Amino acid sequence: MTQDSQPQFVSVPVPSQYVTQVYAYLAELTGATAAIGTAAATGAPVPLAGPAEAAGADDGKLPVVEWTVEDFRRLMIEPLGSVQTVARVLDILAERPDARVSYTALATRLGVEKKSLQGNLAAFTRAVHQHYRRRNWPMTWVEALTSEPGLKSEFFYTVNATLAKRWLEARAQG
Repeated sequence: MTQDSQPQFVSVPVPSQYVTQVYAYLAELTGATAAIGTAAATGAPVPLAGPAEAAGADDGKLPVVEWTVEDFRRLMIEPLGSVQTVARVLDILAERPDARVSYTALATRLGVEKKSLQGNLAAFTRAVHQHYRRRNWPMTWVEALTSEPGLKSEFFYTVNATLAKRWLEARAQG
C-alpha cells in the first residue's frame, strides 16, 4: 500500500453529547451498520465505529457469510485480544439465545470499562474483515430504550439459537 492510498485522519472536536451520533454516522459511511444491524445513535454508546473503525471498512465489498462451527473454532484460538473479548461476549450471549443483553451489562459481566469494550468491538470488526473476509459479526445488535441511569437508549446484543448452538459446539470441541 502506498502512502497516498492510506486513509488520512483528522482530529475534529465534537461536543460530548454528539460523539455517539458521529460514531454512528462514521459507521454508516463505512457500511458497517448495514452489515451488522440497524441503529440510530441517540445517546447510547456506539461499540462498532469510531475514527479507527473507518480504516477497517470493507466499502461494502465483503460478503455476508454465515458463521460455521469451524469459523467459531478459528475465532476461539485467535490470539488478538479484541477477538478474545468478543469470544467472551459470545459466551455470555450463548447462555440465553435470542435474548437481548445490553452493552452496559456486557461491560459489567466482562469486568471492563465501556470505552474498552467499544475499542475491542471496533478492532473485532477489522479482524472480521481482514481474517474472515466477511462483513458480518456472529451476533446482531439493536438500539432500544434502557433503564440505565443517564441513558435514554443503548445497544442490545443478541446471538440467535442456531449460532449459539454452533458457538457452544465449537467451545465443547475445545
